[in-house]
Order: sequence, then structure tokens, then C-alpha cells
Amino acid sequence: MNYLAEINAFERWLESNRLPISSQLLWYKLMNRNNRAGWKDWIQVDNLRLMADMQMSREATFIEVRNHLVNAGLIEYRKGKKGCPNLYHIIPFTTDLKVQNEVQTEVERVVETEVKPVVQTEVETVDIYKHNTKTKQKQNKKSNTNVLPEKFSEDERLNDAINDFISHREEIKKPVTDRGLKSILKRLDELSSDNEEKIMILEQSIASRWQGIFPLSKSGHRISGQTQYQKAQGKQSMGDFVDVGKEWLNDRTGVSDDFGSD
Repeated sequence: MNYLAEINAFERWLESNRLPISSQLLWYKLMNRNNRAGWKDWIQVDNLRLMADMQMSREATFIEVRNHLVNAGLIEYRKGKKGCPNLYHIIPFTTDLKVQNEVQTEVERVVETEVKPVVQTEVETVDIYKHNTKTKQKQNKKSNTNVLPEKFSEDERLNDAINDFISHREEIKKPVTDRGLKSILKRLDELSSDNEEKIMILEQSIASRWQGIFPLSKSGHRISGQTQYQKAQGKQSMGDFVDVGKEWLNDRTGVSDDFGSD
């Protein structure tokens, strides 16, 4: 029961209904006792206590005051027995406490038996979807280089060299994408039409730990002159790059070997 709401409702009721002042006081005293009792459906209190609350000496007068409340439909009264005080039930203006408790109980039951299972199922479904999505993304990321056909050429040795180059790119933490692999294969065709030379070009990049592919050195073999330490560390000396530049320019423009001598 809402104490303040009941008082406001009682005052509004008095605006259009007649009730003696003494009966109004008794209603307030009963409300106070019910509040202190924790808003029970029925409260026990004897006449003498209520008379003391109202500073009233004649019991007959008190009974008349109480009857006004009963007749107005504001309280219910049950006469007590010997050793058992009278019982009073305040009829609320707002929602009845019993009905309110029943509604609250029913709401809690529906939430527990119907709403929670549905919500739990939805949450689990979302979690499963997120897990599957993450798993699929990881699988796609791992297999991004396997989208293209496994066989790139009729030459098995060239196929092996291409796959070795793909593995090499993963080892140096520079995995090749589908688009990048297509560009590399196109560049390989531009550098040479001979499968043996293509294999050597790929092996040259793997040995040098390069990301890309470049023309072979003048000798037709992988670039030499690297120390074991340089190979292990994946580094090239400036001379290595100069040799590659010479070969590339010689093949296309006929530049002399003086290139880079300064």
C-alpha cells in the first residue's frame, strides 16, 4: 500500500463526501498503526488504545465514530474475543494490496517461465553466430592463398617452385594475396617464357628472402656473393642490388658494365 497515495486519495474523497472530524482522525490513526505494522491485511488493536490515540474517554462515543468509517466503506471491523483485540481492515482507495501482490506474483512467474528462456536462447544464438563468424573469418584468412587453382602450370617442377614461393612469403610474414599472386605470375611470364628460367627466378627470390621476383643475374643463376649470415638474416648487400640493376638495364637498354662503378 502506498501511504502517501492513500492520504491524497482520502483527502480527495473528503471533498465530495461528509465525514465527522473525529472519524477522519480515527482513519489517520488506523493508517498510522497499519504502516507501523508493515501494511498487513488486518491489524489487531483494542478500543482503549485507539481511544488513547484520539484522547477520547467515552467508549460509546468511540464506537459511534468507528461506525461512521464502517458505513462510509472506508474500513472493515471484526469484533474480537476475550483476550483477542478487535480486527481492522483499511479498504484502500488505490490498488488493493492483495491484488497487487497477486499481479506481482503472476508477472514474476511469467518472466521466470516464459521470458527468461526466450532471452537465454536468443543470447546463446547470438554467441554461437559470433563464434561461427570469427571461426569463418580465421579460416578465410588462413586459406586466402588457396583460392586460386592448385595447378598453375603443366610443369610439375614449376608448380612446386610457385608453391615454395608462396610458403616463403608466409615464412617472412608477408603472405601473398590472390591479387598479389596473379601479379607475380604475370610478372614471371614477362621475365621469361622458359619454365626452367622461371624456376630459377623463383628460387633466386626464395634464397634472397625477397618479396618480389627479379631477372636472373648475368650468369643465369641465382645471385651469388652472399655470406651465410646474410642469407640467414635475409639481407642483401648493395653489390647484390647493383648486379640486379646491371642485368636488368643490359637486357633492355644495353647499358655498359660501368653502371654503378662510381
